[in-house]
Amino acid sequence: MQLIIVVFSLCVCILAIHSQLPRPCETPPAWEGNSSVYDHHLNIHNFFRISYDKQNKRKRIIDEIRVGTPQRTFHDLIMLYDVEPPVFYYIDLITRKCTKEPARFPWRPYEIPEDANFLGEFTLGGGQLIVTEWSDAIPGIRAETWLGQFTLNGCVPVREVIANGYINQSITNTFYDVTLGIENPNVFVPPPECQEV
Repeated sequence: MQLIIVVFSLCVCILAIHSQLPRPCETPPAWEGNSSVYDHHLNIHNFFRISYDKQNKRKRIIDEIRVGTPQRTFHDLIMLYDVEPPVFYYIDLITRKCTKEPARFPWRPYEIPEDANFLGEFTLGGGQLIVTEWSDAIPGIRAETWLGQFTLNGCVPVREVIANGYINQSITNTFYDVTLGIENPNVFVPPPECQEV
């Protein structure tokens, strides 16, 4: 009888602890903001304006043109996964030439994977913003290939690191000035120069 009480008490304790672990939150379905992307392997730092529509699987990424970057092209990239087959439109921001091609990679939403592990939380802005941190690593089984940070209130993406097994082959994507919703619903419509490609 005493063994049953001990086992029962242990099960209740495990359930109580497990129920207190944070669960991945649901990111906003549509948002716009700025992004800073650093490629650790190529040592390249780029800045973008991004529009994101999770429900319709669409992204638009516009390079921020920086003075003093010779030999570099700047693009407006429209990624449409809501059509079959999914397509990318690349618009050169200098020449306005448009190129259409099949999507280079599958849709990847800005969200916390269901099997991600909660690492902790911290504050930004003098304690004004609480951020949670998540990882897809499973100790002893799977190395970390994704690390993400999201606001506790609203689950807005703050930063993500995508690794290829080595830190020098990773990409760090930082989001800032994020606003919820899409200001212009036509932002995902390719411009007229893309209608003939």
